[in-house]
Amino acid sequence: MSRRNLVVVRAGDNSVHPGWLVDAERNFDIYVSYFGNQENRYADSADFHENRKGMKWPVLGELLQAQPELLERYAYFWFPDDDIVTDTATINRMFDFAAAYQLALAQPALTRNSYFSWPLLLQDPRYQLRYTRFVEVMVPVLDRAALRTCLPTFTENSSGWGLDFVWPLLLRSRGERAIAIIDATAVFHSRPVGGGELYKATGTSVAECDKTALLAKYGLSPDVLADTRYFTGGIQLREAGTWRHALQSLSRSLRRWNYRRLARRARA
Repeated sequence: MSRRNLVVVRAGDNSVHPGWLVDAERNFDIYVSYFGNQENRYADSADFHENRKGMKWPVLGELLQAQPELLERYAYFWFPDDDIVTDTATINRMFDFAAAYQLALAQPALTRNSYFSWPLLLQDPRYQLRYTRFVEVMVPVLDRAALRTCLPTFTENSSGWGLDFVWPLLLRSRGERAIAIIDATAVFHSRPVGGGELYKATGTSVAECDKTALLAKYGLSPDVLADTRYFTGGIQLREAGTWRHALQSLSRSLRRWNYRRLARRARA
């Protein structure tokens, strides 16, 4: 059966990704790029499999550049960390949402009990999805065109930190409704941020340096961090009235202004 979507996971010995495959009815294939020490550990439960050491994003960049036929074959691609707890039905629905709303870049929301870095990414029960200017490198979904645009950045640094600020810049021509958090398909992030197996060798201090250098390379000021704090509208479970839309718009503008004010004060 031909499937239109591809999940690519960098999996260690404690990966929870087998739980994503419990239902045979799935609209995605899975490519397991294994970095542990038991060769071919997950080969029997993957549509594609490789054994390769290294950090997540450089390896994914090399993998996709070496196999361009994957970009021709699939419409959407998901690159989750291996500590994301979810199921087949949720992943199916996530891809369906991305396609239905023609999203270039997206991610499933995180459940409210997840480990997280940015409160914006936690599930908002009022929405099906929210339009944003930020999607985290933990669980991004990209369509084929967006992946082609962003793929050269995968090897920019070892940690991948900062890519989540660069990608919206590269995709700005797709419009304001091309990037979203999908609240209807929340997933559980089960381990502390920066606590995964791939960070044991470097820690998060190197990753912070990676992010700072990447923002500077692409001419992004620290003000871009404001994009992790607000969303620009969305698809609600019950449509809000005109007055509520106006109030939300004013509130977003005030929050953005206040964030920039506090950031300038901190730098001073």
